[in-house]
Amino acid sequence: MVIFKKTDNSTHSLKCSLCFILLFLLFYASCSIPGGNQKTNRISFTVQNTLRIERKNVPIVLTLDQLQKVSADFSLNAYSVVTGQSTREVMIPAQADDLDYDGVRDQLAFLIDLESEETKEFSILYDPNVKATFYLEVNKLTRAGIFPELNVIAALESDLIAYLLKPNGAVISYGKKREELFSVDSMFQYELQNGQQLSPDFRLHFDRNGIALTQRPQALTIESLDIDSRWIINDLENQVNFYVRKDEEELNLYKSIGISLNDLLNAENTTMVRLTSNKGLIGCGGYALWNNRENELIPISNEGDYVRIIANGAIRSIVQRIIPEWNINGETLKLTSTTFIYGGNQWIEQHINLDKAIPQGYNIVVGIPKNGDAYDVDENQNLMWSWGTDSEGAYPLGIALTYPKTLSESQIDADPDMLSMILHPDEEGHIKYRTLAIWEGGIMGIETESKFIQHLAVMTSKIDIQPIIKFLPLDDKK
Repeated sequence: MVIFKKTDNSTHSLKCSLCFILLFLLFYASCSIPGGNQKTNRISFTVQNTLRIERKNVPIVLTLDQLQKVSADFSLNAYSVVTGQSTREVMIPAQADDLDYDGVRDQLAFLIDLESEETKEFSILYDPNVKATFYLEVNKLTRAGIFPELNVIAALESDLIAYLLKPNGAVISYGKKREELFSVDSMFQYELQNGQQLSPDFRLHFDRNGIALTQRPQALTIESLDIDSRWIINDLENQVNFYVRKDEEELNLYKSIGISLNDLLNAENTTMVRLTSNKGLIGCGGYALWNNRENELIPISNEGDYVRIIANGAIRSIVQRIIPEWNINGETLKLTSTTFIYGGNQWIEQHINLDKAIPQGYNIVVGIPKNGDAYDVDENQNLMWSWGTDSEGAYPLGIALTYPKTLSESQIDADPDMLSMILHPDEEGHIKYRTLAIWEGGIMGIETESKFIQHLAVMTSKIDIQPIIKFLPLDDKK
């Protein structure tokens, strides 16, 4: 049995679903029932941000092995993730996935926000005796799918960006146009800057445009992206965000178009914009084979390959491609590439695995396009980036790729229109890296090159210094 709830405008339906699953999980997994003697099944842990910068939509991933080391009877069938004090715990959306495709869910993923140097406590409530699968999915932020009509092996998207995976190993990025709602006078800026509740006059503009905001003060929050020009109004009850940008004497309000891959199937599509070229062997964060002797890029073979959707969920989506017999100069290797995307984020993470060493004289090359006259490879930061405009020359576009220092060799000139780098597999045959595209025509864009460079500096710090997860003793029951 699966309880599934998509985002819609029906507050009553949302409340009913939340209440039902809360009652179910509390009954089975999280409390002592009057007249009963069952104790809470709970794994508690803290997540610590050691950086002096806030972190938004941070993916937290826990494996089944990790959790069963804490509590041997743990399972990812009936579970919920909660945070807050014991008397006021709040459930947060979480997702369990089967990454090794053996029919057993083996990873738990959820997104959290952390303030500067903040430590938050979380708990996983569960019942190992429940065989049916229950989960909470309130707002779908990612999607993965196979679209033969687009001449790609698969596509992934978050609520902010989309990436298409080509058979030759290349990647194409697509931006999502923001949906313009209405504008108000900049006199309302002080309400956003102070994070106070919206005045009746400000609310009136929503009403006039057919938007019903929550009436509960605690369900409406304001987040500052840039204290002088950008904010997010979060309507938690209706599960919708409104993005505010200041333009001279007006505040312009927008909404994300959300999950929208199917728009690419429409010949008259006006919401999705191709950001990078659909030509070339690597594209935006793809990979190819490099022949050292001939100084030649070789496309990834698609002979005998197969693709599967590992996850298509609210929190993250995952596509896996397997080439069981990849022939390189007479030697046969098995290549497995896995691509991850997370909600609220604009990057994808690529995991490439080889079952044996690449034949001598060949290497894996990754890269991004030179997206204008501004670009660089910073080997100290393990980062390559370019700054320019989208393929139509309409909006600024920043592209970056980060990689582990231990895997990198050096920059190579594989293509004059690209920045490219050889990455070596580690001892287990793994290569991991991230690609990021930030488009100003979308929701969370960046206007200038200097702000883009600042963003990358913060991003690399966050990647290098992950939050610290510490499990609490099982006898510390709340």
